[in-house]
Amino acid sequence: MKAWMAVVALTVVPLVGCSGSSRELNKARIEANTAKKDSDSLRAENKALKEKVTELEGELAALAKERDDLKTVIEQSVTPSAVPASGKKKGKK
Repeated sequence: MKAWMAVVALTVVPLVGCSGSSRELNKARIEANTAKKDSDSLRAENKALKEKVTELEGELAALAKERDDLKTVIEQSVTPSAVPASGKKKGKK
């Protein structure tokens, strides 16, 4: 009878050990799935942010061109008025 109890004990103990590691395995799977979902959502957010950055860079380029055009117009309108009407430089008398 003692031998039979030893056999049962030796058979049941590894099964209990497996269930413990199975819990750890399930916990690891849950964590891996959570991490995968988090990484997927971060990838989607990253893609959306890259698109927004591209859009803003386009707007910035358009605004910079408009600014440069306005500077050119202002410089052209200021330059002729700085030269005297006769075209001669004013000198000291």
